[in-house]
Amino acid sequence: MSYYPSCDTLAVPAEYSADKCGIFGKNSDRDVMEAQPLIYFPPQDFQAGDQLQCTYISIEQVSHTYGFIGSKPWWMWGLEMGVNECGVSIGNEAEWSNIPVNDEDALLGMDLVRLGLERAATAREALQVITQLLEKYGQGGACKYGSPRLDSSYHNTFVLADPEEFLLLETVGKHWAYRKLKDVQGISNVYSIEDDYDGTSKDIAAFAESRGLHHPGEIFHFSKSFLLMNYHFLGGFSRSQWSTRMLKEARGRLTMEGVLGILRGHYEKDTVESRWSPVSGCIPCVCMHGSEPTRTQSAATMIVAYHKSSQKELMFTCWGSMCPPCCSLIVPFYNTGYIPERLGSGADFYEDSSFWWRVNRMVSDIESNYERYHGWLEEVRSGIEEEFQKKDKEMRGLAEKLFEEKRHKEACLLLNEFTESCLDIVEKTVAELTERIEIDMKNVPGQIYRQGYLSAYWKKAGLAGSMTERESK
Repeated sequence: MSYYPSCDTLAVPAEYSADKCGIFGKNSDRDVMEAQPLIYFPPQDFQAGDQLQCTYISIEQVSHTYGFIGSKPWWMWGLEMGVNECGVSIGNEAEWSNIPVNDEDALLGMDLVRLGLERAATAREALQVITQLLEKYGQGGACKYGSPRLDSSYHNTFVLADPEEFLLLETVGKHWAYRKLKDVQGISNVYSIEDDYDGTSKDIAAFAESRGLHHPGEIFHFSKSFLLMNYHFLGGFSRSQWSTRMLKEARGRLTMEGVLGILRGHYEKDTVESRWSPVSGCIPCVCMHGSEPTRTQSAATMIVAYHKSSQKELMFTCWGSMCPPCCSLIVPFYNTGYIPERLGSGADFYEDSSFWWRVNRMVSDIESNYERYHGWLEEVRSGIEEEFQKKDKEMRGLAEKLFEEKRHKEACLLLNEFTESCLDIVEKTVAELTERIEIDMKNVPGQIYRQGYLSAYWKKAGLAGSMTERESK
């Protein structure tokens, strides 16, 4: 069993945001070689008796699945995070417990995320879907591409959200506990439900007692029973504590921009440095950058900002970016059943046709001399994102009027064209900044601590702008 620090999710129930609408946010952390495209999956209908092939196992299909936006590691069936047409948002976290994961193929936590989005119209329904499937099929299987099963298997925590409520679900094997989130919270790779749960799987206390993890007659405590008290597996504690504190300090004033700022965070004004650096890279942050030996980075970011609207299409704005969010730009998407196809490609090797890999190339270039090149990014990014957020409100207002006038197609086209225009700007910015940085890199030495890691990474990934290729010319 290996530890791969992975993922941070932020939950902001409606009463704690500036506009009294909930905000769901997540950084998906994966292996640095693993692209994570953003895809729209349309609703579908199926015949009785149909089977569904998940990542490793087949299960029974349902008669109807909802459409959803999903952030999908390229090689698996499941998702790291997503939001469906009903406004249900789900994300998962890896968890390590003193109960070993079964050495058998079952449902991945990412499969359960997708199944919840496909089959649930509310967060409560998603809770029911996931716990029933968990109890029937269990969880297990390699979660990292090409790795042995037991080396990268883990238990899972889920945040389940809709416009009305946020739920936290924590699991160990086929057992689980959940509670309604009544305050802001940052979730990471460490259990946090104590004896404050609102529900548990049947006989969970007896299960813990049978493993010597609970004393008969005492109040059952989920995290104290199942938390793996091992220094190497508690890296999520400091991240969840920091992100929760950042959220609590902004209670009542939280916006999408504030949540994005936390997801871009590296313990600013806290325990490490004022910004990310190759030295602090050995300490996993909420915004994670690849380093040895774990080679984990934030592969994608999603923020679902709910809105008060009578129109289903305007229920939320889904803001997404690819690769570590501190080095990339956000794009808005809407509940119109549309994601640009150019966001849906990428595998485990650099290709110019993949938007994810083009962003990742720029990110790794920035990391070669972060203090210098991140400043270049911020010079252009702040104005671009500020304009995106301003126009988002304007476009939603115009679309609302079109919907009220029964001009549904025009309203959806307006929103989709706005998404396309934002993506055009981001693509142009990424291309121009990558070129500018790589010209500068020929003459300006990078940060020495980062050179060895990046040189090996560029070579393995086949990045066209790699240091290895430049040095050979």
